[in-house]
Amino acid sequence: MNMKYILTLASAGLFLLSGCLQEDFQQSPDSGGILTVNFSRTGMTNETDTNTDEQIHTLNAYRFENGILKESFKSLQVNDEGMCKLDLEQIKGNIYFLANGESVISKVNLTDDVTTLDEFLNLTATSEEMASGYMLMNGMADLSSGNTSFSVALKRAVARIDLESSFQDAEVNRIVIKEVALTGLVHEAGNQSVLANLEKNELTKDFGEHPFKNGKESLYYLPEQTSHGHEVEIMMTANGGWHRLRTTLPALKRNTVYTLRVYGNGANLNVEVLTDNWESGDSSASGLTLKGLVDKENSQLSEGVTINERGDTVFVPCWESNFQLTLAAETGAEVSIFGEAEGVTVTPATRSRELSPVAQINIASRQKMPGSKHEYVYLDVHKDQVQTGRVVLVFTPNPIELSGLIQFDENGECDFNRYVDGELARLILPEGKTATLRFGEEEAQWMKLTDEGNNTYRLLGGWKPNDPKADGREQAGELIITDKNGSHPETYTIRRLNWGLPVVNVNGTWWCKYNLRGNVKNFNDQILINSDPAKDSSLADYLTSCSDDEFLHILGDQYQAGNPEGLQLTHDDSSFYYEGYKSQTNNFGTLSPTVMAPDGYQIPDFDDYRFFTGSTNFNLGYFNPGAFNNGLGQRLNFKVVERNATFQGLQYGPVTFYDFEYEGSHWTICGLGHQWDATSISKMMILLATYGNGGSTWMIEGYSNSEGRGNWFKYTGNNAQKTRTIRCIKTPVEYIYE
Repeated sequence: MNMKYILTLASAGLFLLSGCLQEDFQQSPDSGGILTVNFSRTGMTNETDTNTDEQIHTLNAYRFENGILKESFKSLQVNDEGMCKLDLEQIKGNIYFLANGESVISKVNLTDDVTTLDEFLNLTATSEEMASGYMLMNGMADLSSGNTSFSVALKRAVARIDLESSFQDAEVNRIVIKEVALTGLVHEAGNQSVLANLEKNELTKDFGEHPFKNGKESLYYLPEQTSHGHEVEIMMTANGGWHRLRTTLPALKRNTVYTLRVYGNGANLNVEVLTDNWESGDSSASGLTLKGLVDKENSQLSEGVTINERGDTVFVPCWESNFQLTLAAETGAEVSIFGEAEGVTVTPATRSRELSPVAQINIASRQKMPGSKHEYVYLDVHKDQVQTGRVVLVFTPNPIELSGLIQFDENGECDFNRYVDGELARLILPEGKTATLRFGEEEAQWMKLTDEGNNTYRLLGGWKPNDPKADGREQAGELIITDKNGSHPETYTIRRLNWGLPVVNVNGTWWCKYNLRGNVKNFNDQILINSDPAKDSSLADYLTSCSDDEFLHILGDQYQAGNPEGLQLTHDDSSFYYEGYKSQTNNFGTLSPTVMAPDGYQIPDFDDYRFFTGSTNFNLGYFNPGAFNNGLGQRLNFKVVERNATFQGLQYGPVTFYDFEYEGSHWTICGLGHQWDATSISKMMILLATYGNGGSTWMIEGYSNSEGRGNWFKYTGNNAQKTRTIRCIKTPVEYIYE
């Protein structure tokens, strides 16, 4: 029922039973025009006497005939038996009842034979006048129906906004409701145009030092308003994190409760609006099945699916589920499905959206993967454009907590389809579970699990230096989650492409042997391990004797930061230049070091190159061989080799490369000179892409032996537009496998 109070009016000789109330009382045979009013307590709780939402403190009545006020009855008295009497001059027209309306009546002049019905119905009042102390309520009886006994339903003139949050770790700090009118019509039959120019307000409820949690509270009593879109913003904290939730209230109807219900847990919080009749206690409990809740007895549930006591929330387990819900609602209500969840389909079992009086909904849910989150789908029940119920389907995540790079698809597979190493994931297993890895017979153990304690594991992707199988072929492995005794296994497959570049270890840093060429991200453009021309010999010796074409191939391309495509040496029949040079670029010094390098590799920084010099301006001269102490006091052998090159049929001139040896490991740096404007190349000045400083970079400032100016390894200022030679290092990796 939408009504809270039912009044029965009776006159001598006739009695009409209406609705859900039947009362017996004595009628005086000579009562004439005396109407006896009996107030029912149907729908009230046992605490009615103290609940100002339900009490009738004062009661006035107004009889209108032919659109004019004919009789007024003020301060009607109700005796201990719940009765009052009205002595009508005539039982004609309509009689309107106004309970607890003294604040409204005191500011208007209602005069018999003067006040019109339109004036009466268009009375306005503020929310404070309607709900200050006792609640303003009203109702009407049509006396011209030929009956002399009536049941009259009194409705509250306001809507109520409640807040509900039942999650232990969630605290609401502040609520803001926007675009709300604080003045409205007293009577439901009033003309809405009266309210056209009303000011809209923003309501803020700040809970201050005592945040709201674990309960339900009434926030506001507001006049009825037909406009939609009252935006609601809720600021709250949960598990130490701040959250901002947003929703929208519908048009606010009188005698209706709108509950802002915070739902969810952890970082996955939601807010929903529940619309319900303004009832409580036994009256609302008896009517729950008519408001779009789950009919538990007639639903067909699969294993692990549970329904809360109220019947408005269904919890679906993480394993595969198929079940059917039966919703009970009023005839003519409609159900709408809102929200999506991964691997879930929700479909009505019947073609019609109308519930008459029940509807079956089929739900199918695939097994949830590790790392999944709580997800929600809503079954909203409406009647006459008012939401009368909502069933929330809560899809429980897999209890295996997973974070990091790995994301499993619906089949339990993660295919990176690229090279990846380092920490792939962190796993937190439920109590009693354990994790292992399994690989094929011919597959290297390229992943590793480390037990961090407290049921936490790290899953590492490994790297093998100079792996002859690192040619882009697929590597696969299985993550197996079981009980401690090995039962209830869950198998998840992880795949990557195994790529690698030839490297040499110098003082703990894995340096690539060759400069980059082509697209910096494309391994196929690079010199790979299986195609290393100096695999079994010194690279310096190879560069000394190889052909000019091969020499140019080894020297690689030139690069500008932000452009992954290498600039290749070309000529215009008279001079050389790098095709594609641009005057505007990014900066290697500030760009992330992995952006301009293949997956698993990066641009070196100041300290990486410093190992090969005695200072930031160090002359290597023309020694072949030579030796020096670097800036850290380590002894290095080196040689400087110069050769004259002819590229693409034209004399390029001298090109110098430099070989360093430390504790038996050789590393050779080489490169074409850099381009510094649209057409100019410094042929023997090798600018090395360096990370960590936007204005300076490492370079080798070379001069031919005939000039006698030496060869300088220095760290100096250079603008970002100049092209660079890229020699990568391996990004440090925790797990190196055999």
